[in-house]
Amino acid sequence: MKALHRQQSCELHVHVGGCLYADDLLELGREVYTEVDWSLFVRSYEEAFGVRLDPERLFREGLRSEKGRERFCRHYVYRQEDGGDFGRFQAKFDLLICLYRYWVQHLHREEEVLWRIVERHRREGLDYVEYRAMFPVDDPVRFLHFHRTNARVFQQACTGDFTARYLISLPRGAALAGYELAQQLLAENPELIPSVVGLDFCFFEEGHPPEKLRSFFARLEADNQRRPEQALEVAYHVGEVYFDKSLESAVRWCHQAAQLGARRLGHAIALGLDPEVAMVRRPGAHEAEPVAERLAQIAYDLEQVRELEAFGVEVDRGRLARERLELQGRPSVEMISRPYTPQRLEEVRRRQDFVLDQLVRLGVAIESCPTSNLRIGGVPSPAQHPLWRFLRSEVGVAIGADDPGIFDMSLAAEVDWVAAHAGMDEVALARRLGDPRRFRFGQERPV
Repeated sequence: MKALHRQQSCELHVHVGGCLYADDLLELGREVYTEVDWSLFVRSYEEAFGVRLDPERLFREGLRSEKGRERFCRHYVYRQEDGGDFGRFQAKFDLLICLYRYWVQHLHREEEVLWRIVERHRREGLDYVEYRAMFPVDDPVRFLHFHRTNARVFQQACTGDFTARYLISLPRGAALAGYELAQQLLAENPELIPSVVGLDFCFFEEGHPPEKLRSFFARLEADNQRRPEQALEVAYHVGEVYFDKSLESAVRWCHQAAQLGARRLGHAIALGLDPEVAMVRRPGAHEAEPVAERLAQIAYDLEQVRELEAFGVEVDRGRLARERLELQGRPSVEMISRPYTPQRLEEVRRRQDFVLDQLVRLGVAIESCPTSNLRIGGVPSPAQHPLWRFLRSEVGVAIGADDPGIFDMSLAAEVDWVAAHAGMDEVALARRLGDPRRFRFGQERPV
């Protein structure tokens, strides 16, 4: 057995739709591609890439020849050259969304799509998978149907050598509404409780501070204490794409998500990417942020004075108090610029060390998705990947594929990539990572 078998057979970070590969889409669209409403994809792709595509032509040529298939893949698979932009990633993702919607709304055959995903994972040798998926909350009936169908298929997929669990992804801007529906789903379908083990926050993080979810986390904690047999844990995408704020604020968001109650952080690039590298990804990156974010950072620093100073971060209480007083009279959305100096960049590194240490103390793990981080997160090269910083710390780490179909990269390939670049032999790497199953959700429910 390979030293890294445990890491290659347990998937804790994968989105259902993103499990569909280009060949899956071609097969699913073979008989219906002329009937699908592709407007979402056409519009978003043109906005992101400046190119107006004809999806029907993409499918027609993709099904006819290898050259056409390569062109189809070029417009679906998200590659490094697509360039660190979540909007561009979402545009390509919208291709599968349009096709999947047709299978759900017109063919009513979504279960076939889900089984296709499960069977691929079985063939790849996975034996434990936590799937996650999102549906808009503005249509409660369809929300419930979507998640009920997903949870049932994953429950039925469980065998003696394969376990599937499900996380319901909630919209950051309507967390409590989504949570209410998730609880309704469990109340109406108690047989699904063993399979639905958690909640997830994903999609665009910019503009959605974790602090805005304080009431959600408080409600969840109270409900978990009242009904421990169906307690739900939270996986939270954060510090993945964060060009709307300073590096300090991005690091803070990771800490605050963990403080609020997230048990696993998705990506958390902001905690591992060297600040000098982060700064050069875009012109003027991270030098400006809204007044509201700067005020939140000042409040955080004043609350964490002793802890930050213990890690070598200087906190000038008087200067921060004066700055806060001056900013409180300005519009919260006004952008303020604070250029970086070598000293400030060094303090960001110390802040990263501080938060990684806090995650260890809180028992919070990071779901690191290597290919996704290189392509969506805009990590410039393998040598600069934040994962190496995580492995040098004591924080728990689980390797995930995120969206293996759209990245054309299986979990096994992700782990092989880590082994090839980590600078340690496979036995040492396996020992450092440990069994990712120790981070799985649902373990604390009473038997």
